[in-house]
Amino acid sequence: MSSSAAVYGQPTYPAWIADRVRLQRDFIDNLRPFPFDQPADIRGFYSLHQNDYLRLSNHPEVVHARAEANLRPRIESFSSSVFGGVSSEHDRFVALLKDSLQANDIILTTAGWTANAGLLEAICAEETPVYIDVEAHASMVDGIRFSQAKKVIVRHNDWEHLEKRVKIHGPGVVCIDALYSTDGSLPDLPRYIDICERHDCILVLDEAHSFGMFGAKGGGLAVKLGLAHRVHFRTVSLSKALGGHGGLVAGSADMLRSLRSHMRPVLFSSSTSAILAAGHAAALEVLMREPERAAHCLEMAARFIRTLEAAGVDTRASRSQIVSLFFKDEQACQLYGELRERRILSSVFVYPAIPRGISMLRFSVYSELKADDIDYIADCTLAGLRKMRPAELRP
Repeated sequence: MSSSAAVYGQPTYPAWIADRVRLQRDFIDNLRPFPFDQPADIRGFYSLHQNDYLRLSNHPEVVHARAEANLRPRIESFSSSVFGGVSSEHDRFVALLKDSLQANDIILTTAGWTANAGLLEAICAEETPVYIDVEAHASMVDGIRFSQAKKVIVRHNDWEHLEKRVKIHGPGVVCIDALYSTDGSLPDLPRYIDICERHDCILVLDEAHSFGMFGAKGGGLAVKLGLAHRVHFRTVSLSKALGGHGGLVAGSADMLRSLRSHMRPVLFSSSTSAILAAGHAAALEVLMREPERAAHCLEMAARFIRTLEAAGVDTRASRSQIVSLFFKDEQACQLYGELRERRILSSVFVYPAIPRGISMLRFSVYSELKADDIDYIADCTLAGLRKMRPAELRP
């Protein structure tokens, strides 16, 4: 009997935990069609469900850099970076990041999630007001929970609402995304910076989806707008435009020197491997050398948005490579199924990723797509939408 066919014993779970997970399990099991079983082999598909926007994960230079680093003999400590768990590959990657982000110092983390959660836990006290955009990433929400700080919700991309809240609750930490992964929108960053400076607040800017896509050398939205020197902390996920794994916090050298041994995910986690760092550095070099990759990706996304909007489809405020459509209940699954039949893969978001009663289908446009590809994807999307709600769309 092969190990894959073996049947093992399992514990008996108490009723209280079975009841706790049953509702969510039943909810997921009843999704039709089921949108979370993406094919392992995506050859022949348009893979708009991935975050590897610039398709650097399998770039020949990146693959070679990882392989070469794997062949080099080394003695790694396999410990936290605080205790020497870094290598020459890490150092080279950090130097490139400083140039790209126009940052004085960088803390590497094991994920973008740990960058946000660890940073907020480290800089917030229990009484600290944390003003967080309602669409900000879940890792920021968890960072507030860990710190037991005072969470103050701010309406999406509403800097006027932020200022009203700050006037009530006082100086604190402002958390926003540079590019929102839900709707692809961008904040009015100069307004947020101005409010923070006038009201003695700290700004944490999550550049997970904007890094590599905007700015000279792919440095992100703050770099593009010439405001990097006025943002207190920037966080990045390396699993988006760089097509790797890990995250980082960018900030002033003095501040990060203090936080390096205070961020729990850094202190109590081993650093990422030298092999990953070598691949990240190679990907960043390609990204910095070939800005046309991001420019083409954004151009294709804009073409997609124009076609959908011309037919009366609401793409919200997307002005990026992320294009999302919102539906009642779990109707996004239906469009997902229609598109998959046409070899187009997308991402579906349902509760708890987004609030109950709505669902979202997200397209992540990538740099290898051409105009004909985008036109086909748009035509198939409109055909699927007309099948679902024919009265709402223009021919």
